[in-house]
Amino acid sequence: MIKVKGFSHSAVRISDPEKATAFYENVLGLKKIPRPNFPFAGAWYGVGENAIHLISSENRGRKPDPLGAHIALDVEDFDETKRALKEMGIEFLEAPANMGAGRQLWILDPDGNTVELRTDK
Repeated sequence: MIKVKGFSHSAVRISDPEKATAFYENVLGLKKIPRPNFPFAGAWYGVGENAIHLISSENRGRKPDPLGAHIALDVEDFDETKRALKEMGIEFLEAPANMGAGRQLWILDPDGNTVELRTDK
């Protein structure tokens, strides 16, 4: 069984990074927080203990999309999570270990929404 222990962040797909960051900073008054040097445009904003990630992407499809809108949940045991997903026959996409954002994998909910399951370690 997967044991969710907390909420990490929500991600929003954007098409114009300049316009989006102006909105989140100037309209909502959010402050940027550090973000890994990903090969795509975007920004991260702190919201209490959580975050909003703006991700520039045109990718749309019926597979887990780490660059698209998704919810992210912290899991207690990443390896157990992978084992459980395999046991349930749920396909997932796993991030390379060297991305610098912890261990991550993505699945789809029944409606095709991407859900990230992650851990910092």
